[in-house]
Amino acid sequence: MNDKISYHPPAPWVRPLRDMPIRQKLMLIAMGTTALALLLAGIGIVSADLVLFRSNLQNELSALARITADDTTAALAFDDPAAAAETLGALRARSHLVIACEFNGEKQFARYARNGATMSCPLPEAREASRFDRHYLTVWEPILLQGRRLGTLVLVYDLGAVYERVKLYGILVVGVFLLSTLIAFLLSARLRSLVTTPVTELARVSAVVSKTRDYGVRAQKISGDELGLLVDAFNEMLSVIQLRDSELRLALLAREVALEDAQRARNSLEGTLARVAGLNDELQATNKSLARSNEDLERFAFIASHDLQEPLRMITVYSQLLVKRFSNAANAQVSDYIEIIESGTKRMRDLLADLLAYAEIGAKVDEPAQDIDLAVIVRNACEQMAMAISESGAVITVAQLPVIRGFGNHFTSLFQNLIGNAVKYRGDRPVEIDIVATRADNQIRICVSDNGIGIAPEYHTKIFAAFKRLHGKSIPGTGIGLAICQRVVERYGGRIWVESESGHGSNFIFTLPDSLLAPGSFRAGN
Repeated sequence: MNDKISYHPPAPWVRPLRDMPIRQKLMLIAMGTTALALLLAGIGIVSADLVLFRSNLQNELSALARITADDTTAALAFDDPAAAAETLGALRARSHLVIACEFNGEKQFARYARNGATMSCPLPEAREASRFDRHYLTVWEPILLQGRRLGTLVLVYDLGAVYERVKLYGILVVGVFLLSTLIAFLLSARLRSLVTTPVTELARVSAVVSKTRDYGVRAQKISGDELGLLVDAFNEMLSVIQLRDSELRLALLAREVALEDAQRARNSLEGTLARVAGLNDELQATNKSLARSNEDLERFAFIASHDLQEPLRMITVYSQLLVKRFSNAANAQVSDYIEIIESGTKRMRDLLADLLAYAEIGAKVDEPAQDIDLAVIVRNACEQMAMAISESGAVITVAQLPVIRGFGNHFTSLFQNLIGNAVKYRGDRPVEIDIVATRADNQIRICVSDNGIGIAPEYHTKIFAAFKRLHGKSIPGTGIGLAICQRVVERYGGRIWVESESGHGSNFIFTLPDSLLAPGSFRAGN
């Protein structure tokens, strides 16, 4: 199923930015986000300081009112307004204190006013201890004597200090905002080239290709980030287009030549048709001959690999008899030679066995395909390799595997070779092999992973060639195992590849068409 990409129109305020050069877009984005962040941070700082300062001011003025009320208790008790006024006059040290009044009930008993202050004192209020309005903070403090209320002290404090503090912080925030914006502008101007230069290079190459139709032009890769990957993909796309353009030109040239030939052969159409018929007959005969040759070659490989096993067994048996008969110290050199013969015949026998397995995969099978459980196939393959697995201490983990239509011996050879390679080409760590199957895009995907010595990328395709060995004779083997794996997978319409790096293990992955699945054997998405 093709993925659908939905398009949502941009917001109206974004539309004017669409045609703006990318340099200006990046600068605008960087400056806009930086300025907004700084502005919000500054507003937050000023707001938080304003709230804290107002709270501290209220607490401080309430404490001052309590102290002053205690100091004027005696004056109010002895009805001495002069003493009370003198005590209130000590508040002149508070430059923002506008007026201070002492009430006996609702009658004003004493008063202090800042120079030039003409406002009247607020009347006592029983419930409210303090109150903020637009310009002032008013505090009411009861004057008590042994728990009995004698009167009320009222302090009125202007909020000039608050506004001065807000103004100061506002100036600081604006200054920091402007300085930070300037620094962000200069830094963005220097750093934006890291993004714009590769994009500009792509735009330049695109314009050149569009104008000249020269697909041999390549964009210069400047960075190794996503833009570098985009440049690589763009260059690869140009390579593909260049190749297809060349093929198209060759096809057009060939078509022109063919048209010219057809024009020249117009007057001899019957002869041309006769010649074409003869060529078709010859081609069919050649195809039949090739098919017979392939069958003969497969039959020869099968017979040769099968019949040569017996002479090799005889060589091995008689070599062992010679060792038993001439086993004294004087014939030690003979024993060495015979050991070499036995090693060579064993290698020849293993090679013939693998060659026989390779030939059998391509041979026609008379009996119909059967339902085979790949989990059972893997278990059987492990049982046949039990000694090698036990010696290596390998741990094999198998997830859910499907049931497919096929021939069991083919897939036994496939998993034996993949597991055997993971065991042979192991590193210093304990061998861990994971076998996982998934299903997607009408395919079954099976991955055999290991933590072995890995394979360098330059050998990823070479290792599937027959008799190709990367480690020489240091690790035993015939060099045909992965060729057998590839032949099995391709026989069933799939493909096989490896994903690996030296020292980081290997992932051998092969796919099979999901038409091979037995009904209900494998759920989608597993």
